[in-house]
Amino acid sequence: MSGHDARLIHDLARAILTEPQPIRVWPLLMERLTADLPGDLAVLIDLDWQAGTGHALTGKPDWLHQAPLDALINTHMRAHPLLRHYARTVDRAPLTLDQLADDGWWKSEAYHVGKAAIGIDRQLALPLSSRLGQVRGVILSRSGQGYTDRDLEYAGLACSLLDTVSAHERVMSNIARLADPAEFGITPREMTVLALLNEGLTAHAVGSRLRITERTVVKHKENLYRKLRVHDRVTALNKARALGLLSSEPPCH
Repeated sequence: MSGHDARLIHDLARAILTEPQPIRVWPLLMERLTADLPGDLAVLIDLDWQAGTGHALTGKPDWLHQAPLDALINTHMRAHPLLRHYARTVDRAPLTLDQLADDGWWKSEAYHVGKAAIGIDRQLALPLSSRLGQVRGVILSRSGQGYTDRDLEYAGLACSLLDTVSAHERVMSNIARLADPAEFGITPREMTVLALLNEGLTAHAVGSRLRITERTVVKHKENLYRKLRVHDRVTALNKARALGLLSSEPPCH
C-alpha cells in the first residue's frame, strides 16, 4: 500500500478513536470512505436474507436519507449480485459489482430502478462479520470508472476498522444502559479496577493486567470502598451491581 493510502487508513482510525460522540462514528465513516476511495455515496446496510428484509442504517451524502432505500432493498435485494453472494457464502472479502455481475444484472429491473433512484452503477462492498444469511456492511457506489485493485486493497484494511467499530458499538450499547460512574465520584481508572475485581482477579492480577503496582491497585480499592461506603470487596461488588455500575450478573468464566 502506498504511503498516501497508509496515511488515509491511519487518519481514519484516529478519527474513529477520537470521535467524542459514538453516534457520529458511522456517518463519519461513510463520509470518509466516499472521500478516500472516492465514491458518490456510501450506505450501511443490515439484511436478513431468509426473512427477505433489510434496512439502510445510515449513509452519505445526506440526501440519501430522503431516498427510498429500504423499499429498494426489500424489493430487489435477492437480485443484487453482491448481496446474494454474501448471503449465500461465508466470504467476507471486499468485492466489486463488476466482479460478480453478469449481463442479466445490467439489463434487470433491479439495476435500472436502483440507478434511477440513487445512481447505482459501479459498486464496491465492504462486508462486516456476520452469520450466514445475514448481510451487514457498507456499499459504495460511483458512476463511470470501476473500482481498482488499489481500491480493493484499501477496502480490505478499512473492513478491519469497520468490524472493530461494529464490535465497539455492541459493547457501548450495553455500557450505555449502566449507571454513570461519575455520579458517584468514581474515576475511569477506578471503574476499570472495579470491573476487573468483578471478574474475580486478585489485586496482583489487576496490577499485572493494567501494568501498575499492586500497591496502586490497593489504593484504588480503598478509594472505591470509600466512595461506595463499604468495607470489603464482596459488599463493594454487590453494591456496584445494585447501583447499576456493573451488570446485575457476575461475568461467567
